[in-house]
Amino acid sequence: MRIALILDDFYPASGGVARSVETQQEQLSALGHEVTIIAPDRHLEKPRGSRIIECPTFYIEGTSAHLSVLHCSERRALLINECRQFDVIHSQTDRGALILGARMARLQGIPHVHTFHANIAGSHQTVKSAVWGTLSYQWLINPLLTAASGRKPPRSKLPARHRETGGLAARMDWASFADLAGKVDAHTVPSPFMEELITEAAGRQLNGFVVPTGYNERMKQAIDQAERQRTDTRVRFLSVGRLAKEKRLDVLIKAFNRANIPNSELVFVGDGDQRDALRTLARGNPRIDFRGHLGSLDAIAYELRNADVLALSSYRFDSQGLVIMEAVAAGLPVMYCDDRLTVGLSPETSHLSGPDINSIAKAFGQLCDPALRARLAAATPGLLPSLSADRMAQKYVSVYRSVIAGGHVG
Repeated sequence: MRIALILDDFYPASGGVARSVETQQEQLSALGHEVTIIAPDRHLEKPRGSRIIECPTFYIEGTSAHLSVLHCSERRALLINECRQFDVIHSQTDRGALILGARMARLQGIPHVHTFHANIAGSHQTVKSAVWGTLSYQWLINPLLTAASGRKPPRSKLPARHRETGGLAARMDWASFADLAGKVDAHTVPSPFMEELITEAAGRQLNGFVVPTGYNERMKQAIDQAERQRTDTRVRFLSVGRLAKEKRLDVLIKAFNRANIPNSELVFVGDGDQRDALRTLARGNPRIDFRGHLGSLDAIAYELRNADVLALSSYRFDSQGLVIMEAVAAGLPVMYCDDRLTVGLSPETSHLSGPDINSIAKAFGQLCDPALRARLAAATPGLLPSLSADRMAQKYVSVYRSVIAGGHVG
């Protein structure tokens, strides 16, 4: 098949969405499909084995990558249409890429698949300005998609309060996702809870599929080749990812300080706008270390191989957590507090606590037990087959063939 993957985020190193698209591109190409990446023309690293169409983007340099918006006018779609014909369009972000994908699908008479990677509904408890994202779905993205796709399905409703406890804005986000999902031929999500909430908000069965993002094969190779070089007996808890409010890393630091376990340490890998605040909070505790941003797979693999537990403190925010896949690949137990997360997690391989500081502090203490860590780590290889990138690609191929066989003309 001739597959177009479209995203607003910088490719491939701007975050989880770009990393997921990179893995999709690699695996779909390995299966023999012709993959074209349509991505912003800034900060671009051209992929091997695939074509690239560089697209202008609205973006203020120095701001977050999620503020990048591809040019998505009818003229832009016509220009791309002159360059290449596809069999399926797969948009990966809910901004310009979604609108551009709808225009391309309509022009070429092919199906449009969209993936909801992010859980914006989970950001309201920690980032008050996230309400503007909620309003942009209602006032901008949904109306633009209606015009671009030519589809106007029944309006969605808010999911029940007990199903989404994040407040009115969070419930509005799921309603917006359901509206968007009704204007494409199929949609995918990385976790079951997302599909359940979208279906509830839609009030009807949509053409939705759960397709978890698999671990990157090159990262797996780097992990397999990395050596564990530590000789000390400390229990190292590792946090990998953006230093952002939504990740609740301040809660992780407070819980670690409260646990006050002498033979333990907490290591952060990543950077973000909360770096200075988190460093200030950790000041005075020599067992908390900040490694900063690590650009290479080998450097991240080394940290995973030399850790004892992956520690997550996000709650109701992550849609899947790519680092969980990498932890499983490294044979690491996972300590987490969000019961909605299921992909890459099981009672046999991970430890679920409550989301509050006291509960996480207790979990730190429990995972200092070497027998518990050994038991959890020993079970992680059983999860690997279900998390492979090849399995993810095969699922996407199945989705593409399904919508193509459906004969829908966008």
